[in-house]
Parts: sequence; C-alpha cells; structure tokens
Amino acid sequence: MAVTELRKPSRRACDHVGRAGCQVHVDRPLGCRQFNCLWLRGAVAADEALRPDVLGVMFDFFVTRDTGETHLLAFEVWPGALEDPASRALLEAFARTHEVRLSYRDGRWSALAVDPSP
Repeated sequence: MAVTELRKPSRRACDHVGRAGCQVHVDRPLGCRQFNCLWLRGAVAADEALRPDVLGVMFDFFVTRDTGETHLLAFEVWPGALEDPASRALLEAFARTHEVRLSYRDGRWSALAVDPSP
C-alpha cells in the first residue's frame, strides 16, 4: 500500500522496516496501523518463525476491483530474505496455487509461476 505520510509508493517495501522491525512503529501513520499482512490475517501459519519481522518476507494478497484478478505478493524486508530456505519453502507452497510476485529490497521484481507439483 502507498503511505503518503512516509512517501512510500504502493507495492514497494517500506524503507522504515528492517531486521529489527518497524523503526517508526510507535509513531506510524494510520494507513500502516490499518494494514494487515497475510500473517496477521491468519493466512500464513501462526508459527512465530513465519512472522514478517522474523522471516524477512511479508506477504500480501488482494483482488483488483475492476478485473477480479488476484495478486499474491512477497515483499523482501531485508536483502537476501527471499533466498532464505524457510522463505523459499513458503514461497514454493504458495506457488502451488497462485503466481507469487516477488519484490526485492533493491527494487527488482520477479515471479514464481504456479507449480502444482508437491
């Protein structure tokens, strides 16, 4: 999501989040307070190791209103987190049912195509 107060564009990782979590958590804007990633929504196992600030990857899912197209996004919280074995396992599990768009900290994007094989 875009956060005007932080000059954060939509679909980009936030510059205020790192290995220690959100650096502006106490004073974060309302938009940040209202956002719920997939872990908070219960769509990712409640395992503490999969929390975005521990795993290093935050997942979001949304449906485009006009087209009904679904989007599953994985945002890298710190460089290299998308390549970690725990992250890769979760990404591959999601890719069994959805294409997963990957957003890297350096601004690159890639995707994991749907692969229904176990």
